[in-house]
Amino acid sequence: MTQFAQKPPNTDPKYWDERYEKEAFAYGQAPNAFLQAHIKSPPRKGAKALCLADGEGRNGVYLAQLGYQVTSLDFSPAAKVKALFLADQTSVSLDYQLTDLNEYQLQDNHWDLIASIFYQPIVGVRKRHYQKLFAALKPQGLFVLETKSSAESKDQDRYPGVQTLIDEIYPLEILFEDESVRELNEGDYHKGLQRTSQILARKS
Repeated sequence: MTQFAQKPPNTDPKYWDERYEKEAFAYGQAPNAFLQAHIKSPPRKGAKALCLADGEGRNGVYLAQLGYQVTSLDFSPAAKVKALFLADQTSVSLDYQLTDLNEYQLQDNHWDLIASIFYQPIVGVRKRHYQKLFAALKPQGLFVLETKSSAESKDQDRYPGVQTLIDEIYPLEILFEDESVRELNEGDYHKGLQRTSQILARKS
């Protein structure tokens, strides 16, 4: 078995550092459209949001602008530099933590919102995080997800369909779900047609 087969390159921080060290923002500075469409304001003052694999911070900065206290997680130092620059430019603050999400443990009853936007961990890590979501969210807390999906069965461990993801985040209440091919326009690396799964869920 090759090293690539054992560990996809996009699970290595060096892969992402090379992408984020470029001057342009790899996925643009605007927030993810699905996140922006469904999250308009925090439920209360001081509400806490967690952004998994937040990269250059576009989604964390958006949530901070709404009034959330945002913790952004990623393992790329180059991404952190860009994210803090973006936060400074928009006059908000991020608690940006350099963390290996393969090892990260979600805190119980801590978050009002958890966002997973194009976070594509290996299957075991994904299941561990998503099966912990219910305990990690506060009552009525929300989970927002958009991820690449594949219609090919050989790729579905890496790029699962929406029903697989719904099963993994049970017993969260599903408020919205969709799996379809859509047009992405998020910087240089998310352009054109892509099959994605989208989920909005709540801890009831």
